[in-house]
Amino acid sequence: MKQNLEVLFRAVGVSLILVLLPLAANGLTPRVPLIELNATAAAPQSGASRSLAAEGESDKMMMPNPFSYSYVASEEISDQSGEGKVYKVLLDGDPKQILAKIAKAFGISGSAYESEYSQPDYPTFQIGSKDGSATSAAINWSGTGSWWFNDPSAYPSPKCNSFAKSDDGTEYCNIYEEQKPTPELIPSRGELVATAIELFGATGLKVSAGDIRTDISDWGATASASLKVDGKETPIEWYISWGSNGKIGSVSGNSVRFEDQGSVSTISAKSAVSRISDWRYSGQISSSLWAKYAPVRSEDPLMIAYDTPVENGESSAPVASPEPIIVTVNQAYAASVLIWDKSGTAWMVPGYILIGDNGWLNPVFAVEDGVVALPDPVSIEPGVLEPGVIEPGDVSTMVK
Repeated sequence: MKQNLEVLFRAVGVSLILVLLPLAANGLTPRVPLIELNATAAAPQSGASRSLAAEGESDKMMMPNPFSYSYVASEEISDQSGEGKVYKVLLDGDPKQILAKIAKAFGISGSAYESEYSQPDYPTFQIGSKDGSATSAAINWSGTGSWWFNDPSAYPSPKCNSFAKSDDGTEYCNIYEEQKPTPELIPSRGELVATAIELFGATGLKVSAGDIRTDISDWGATASASLKVDGKETPIEWYISWGSNGKIGSVSGNSVRFEDQGSVSTISAKSAVSRISDWRYSGQISSSLWAKYAPVRSEDPLMIAYDTPVENGESSAPVASPEPIIVTVNQAYAASVLIWDKSGTAWMVPGYILIGDNGWLNPVFAVEDGVVALPDPVSIEPGVLEPGVIEPGDVSTMVK
């Protein structure tokens, strides 16, 4: 009897092994996600930005979108899957040492101290002026280790031509001197590029002239460049702005390195089109990619004019569409996109820039299911606006 039981157990064990081996060979064994997404699909915020965002939310109601969209792929969109590399974006260095190096680059003296906006999860250190009245530099040691330099003298306050008193006797300025641009004081494009190469290099980003994007107007100028991985630009960028008086007003950058996590399988662009409707699949792309692929349109068929005159008693708020608006995606470009996990760590993953016939860019990540653990979905139904919720002419949140 004992021998018969042993034979039975062995047979059952062999059968289980024979069943499990094909399952494993077919990829049906449970996969541990490489990345668990942040529930807000956004970068972690420093104490300052979190505080300002909270104040803004209490003052202004978020406007509901009265439309829903359904995205379909055109025949031109590829159905070929593939693979791509994943990089974990890690903080690099010691924040106080980095801040001291930045302060030296901009001629700021003093010791680092913890900023009033610092929080345990978002430690922030600062050198220089505490109240923003003079030059200062700060670094937030979370996310991408973003740092920034500020010089308020690049944006001087206008002179007051006339003062008045309020009912309580408080004096205030009621007429300011007219502000006039001084484009002759703004550096040339060549000077902008040369300064950017010098300052970016001194703060950790080695670039050439061809890597720098510039913009000049009568009121100021900007220069920016992206940190690259595998020779491709990322949304992790350095930025400089000049005021109308030709002085540098602000500079910002990051303190990170990329850790190669290997390659993963990716879905096709055609399959990725279905991800546009789910915000959890969205990713960030570099400003250079936005500039390259964002179309310039004089008119938008989906734009709503809220300042259109209406009869007394009528509302200018749009009525929710009973049927979704069909958007055909007719362009797809492979690109690395940045996403954030639940711990506040950034990742660069394969993705696509998908463009529909309405002209809007939709960056989504393209890694196959199981690599990224998604947060619980949040259902957002089309809604009808109440009169007076938004100001006339504000249509920015009405389009996707």
